[in-house]
Amino acid sequence: MTDVRLEPMTEDQYQPWRTEAEAHYARSVIASGGPAPDAARKAAETYARLLPDEFATPDNHFWYAYDGDRRVGFLWIAVTEDTAVVHNIAVEADVRRRGYGRAIMLAAERWCHDNSLRRISLRVFAHNTGARALYEQLGFAETSRAMAKDL
Repeated sequence: MTDVRLEPMTEDQYQPWRTEAEAHYARSVIASGGPAPDAARKAAETYARLLPDEFATPDNHFWYAYDGDRRVGFLWIAVTEDTAVVHNIAVEADVRRRGYGRAIMLAAERWCHDNSLRRISLRVFAHNTGARALYEQLGFAETSRAMAKDL
């Protein structure tokens, strides 16, 4: 099985990551049926709400994931009480479908155990069937479902 090492993101690494993460979120909004003209604004508002103090927002943790010296992805977790909320996880495009998403999530679980957290939660866009399947395989259960209809 693939294993990864999580290394804390530095403040210098944060802004380029944030720029790409927001852009990816906007693309996911569009892929989920959201209006393209509003996607970038919605992404910026979401990230501003979740990270009002940017990298220094309390209880938020940012890591890059490495396999040896090769960076293979990243992870962003916010901690609330005894729960870790996975706000963002991604695998680098050129190494997808090699088990790194699973390895990053298992590393996240280890971090949660090490920090006495009792629950890990996340949201996943409905169109992201690969991620949804992975999370189900890892034992995540659906706790809510949002639905929409374009008129």
